Amino acid sequence: MALCEQIRRLRRQRGLTQEEVARALGVTAPTVSKWERGTTLPDLGLLAPLARLLGTDANGLLAFQQEMDRQALADFAARLVQTAAADGVPAALALARTQRQQFPRSGALALTLALNLEGLLAMQAQEPAAADQAWLEELYHQAADSQDEAVAAQARAMLFGKAMASQEYDQAQQLLDRLPDRPLYHKEQMAAQLALARQDNAQAGRLLESQLLEQVSAVQTTLLTLMELAAREGRQADLAHLAQRAQAVGEDFQLSAYTVWVVRMEQACLTKDRDQGLAALEGLLAALEEPWPQGSSPFRRYLARESLDLHTMRGGILRELADPENQVYDFLRDDPRFQALVGKGT
Repeated sequence: MALCEQIRRLRRQRGLTQEEVARALGVTAPTVSKWERGTTLPDLGLLAPLARLLGTDANGLLAFQQEMDRQALADFAARLVQTAAADGVPAALALARTQRQQFPRSGALALTLALNLEGLLAMQAQEPAAADQAWLEELYHQAADSQDEAVAAQARAMLFGKAMASQEYDQAQQLLDRLPDRPLYHKEQMAAQLALARQDNAQAGRLLESQLLEQVSAVQTTLLTLMELAAREGRQADLAHLAQRAQAVGEDFQLSAYTVWVVRMEQACLTKDRDQGLAALEGLLAALEEPWPQGSSPFRRYLARESLDLHTMRGGILRELADPENQVYDFLRDDPRFQALVGKGT
């Protein structure tokens, strides 16, 4: 249980009122009430006398639940999104910090907070304050040291991506060395087999379609990387063929038009083709307004109600396009059509 619940439970076990606890510790009853509601935490100097008053020691008092279960994490992630939508990202950050105080050693919570807060900041095209950025980085590092191997691996993978982006290749290698090899089993596939055996068609369909979309995305990502390699080696014919196949994958599996325009944009950036780049940019921004295909696709029969809101990605994409330090789009910046498209998108 959380520290607030531990204090309340032990106080009641001792038959003490909040007023009696407050008098014994030299604080006010509302202060004790805030401790038990999780609004604030006791000062460090009060932990030992509070523990003695409640018939335990500091270790016993602090021996509260260090992890949140999967459902609690999902519920809190949804609460973060709702808070950001209603009151802004700063309010979501404040809520996250309060929750972290309750579970300071939970690797799963650290990872959940870091991923969701970064996503919220990106979707709303907001740059975090330096202190918040440092805290998010700290959360990833805490999660990377988690005893939960799955949590630690995901956090290290995220840190690997950040190290690559900042060209800190030695750090990236260290993180890579700490990642586990691919497991010999596929848990989601096994879960789908189990659902099929139980004749739970809906669950099996959701699992299988989710796996398929993940695998298709992985194929596209690999093709994009091969395109970059072909461009680096000057193999223009291979680059064109790889781009064609990457587009075909998205079309064949009826993905969003956005995924196809991303391929065309990448090809234009690699070849420095201004006209193609502007056409791709126009198509990409328009695709952000289109809903993810649903209902009629045999590849999303069971995931039909799970829609990817591409519109929420627009802010982060526009910020990337407008960033003068991002040299990828330098070949487009002096064209008034580029400025018009980026300005129209905002």
